[in-house]
Amino acid sequence: MKFSQPTAAREVNRLRVLNLLAGTSDYSRADIARILDLNKPSTSEIIEQLLNEGIVEETGKKTTATGRRPTSIHLKSDSLLVLGVDMGSRNTSIGLSDLKGNLLRFERFPTNLRPKVEELCRDVIKSCMKMAKLTSLPIAGITVAVNGVLSEDKQVLVSNDIWDWRDVPLAQAIETNTKIPTSLVNNVEAMVNAHTWFSEEPSENFLFINWAEHIGCAWVSKNLITSEHTQFGHLPIAGTGLCRCGNIGCLETVAAGWAISERHMSKSVKQISQAPSDLEREDLINACQSMAMALIAASAITGCDKIVLGGGIANLEDEYLQHLIAFYRQHAHSRRSQIPIVRSPLKEKAGLMGSIATALDTWVFKRSLLNLVKSQEH
Repeated sequence: MKFSQPTAAREVNRLRVLNLLAGTSDYSRADIARILDLNKPSTSEIIEQLLNEGIVEETGKKTTATGRRPTSIHLKSDSLLVLGVDMGSRNTSIGLSDLKGNLLRFERFPTNLRPKVEELCRDVIKSCMKMAKLTSLPIAGITVAVNGVLSEDKQVLVSNDIWDWRDVPLAQAIETNTKIPTSLVNNVEAMVNAHTWFSEEPSENFLFINWAEHIGCAWVSKNLITSEHTQFGHLPIAGTGLCRCGNIGCLETVAAGWAISERHMSKSVKQISQAPSDLEREDLINACQSMAMALIAASAITGCDKIVLGGGIANLEDEYLQHLIAFYRQHAHSRRSQIPIVRSPLKEKAGLMGSIATALDTWVFKRSLLNLVKSQEH
């Protein structure tokens, strides 16, 4: 999109207005024009367009001290819905959401260790079609969060090393059967989108770590995700331990859920943490220290202002997070030792809410496009 063209500029301003109205504040036409520095005729034209689309509504008069009471404009949160799908390593989750990110329907089923493409796609399509039939409201689109490398147009899963999937036209298969526009998103990118969308993250420069069955990382700089396909989980940390990638001593061999589970009779990390033996507790602490070592390297290279931890292992008891932070503070360079290390408040919902946040962005609000426009202006 060439932002200097009049039609593109009008679309950008429409999106700016729409995203402003997505907040909780009460705005009139004059408020919107003032806040976004738009002239009043343009603002009124945009509001009329959004009213005609049915995506916003007038909700009465604002209270003022003097003068005419202006009309309030609000986002009509149930005017459009989106579907989010999180194809996780242990579970696949599907959620139907309104424009505010409120889950209206939710389903989850176990993901096989090595799922077949046809079977998992069939189950996802069935769930999406069932949810679509249970509502009379229009569904703007579906976004599927999945681990792996995606095609540039977000339609094809080029590779997923965990499941050994290659060149799967995943979005096309779902869209063909559901008749709903569909796109894909890398699972870590989706979790970052959820964190920034629903957590009101103030930092524009942070590392996001998905610490779960596998370990992924994304670096956010100036509100743009600059890398979500890092091999963070395969940093060489230990001298022993065969990783599923074929190398020895990767971070995943010490700290990933699959590795911890293999060392303790296939129990999940959550089961281990609830009543750990001395050996199990020591193993979890070692995983935290190894993660801290990897974070020291990553924060030194990126210069991030903050580290955000998401995923199941990041949400274990506070004891383990405190071990990680203490080890990081002790061993990081003095200039990096005090940066905040926090959990994502979305906890176990981060994956599914990530697919929903990305669906809202892709099919309705296009905040990523606005961030791109903002970065180009500076």
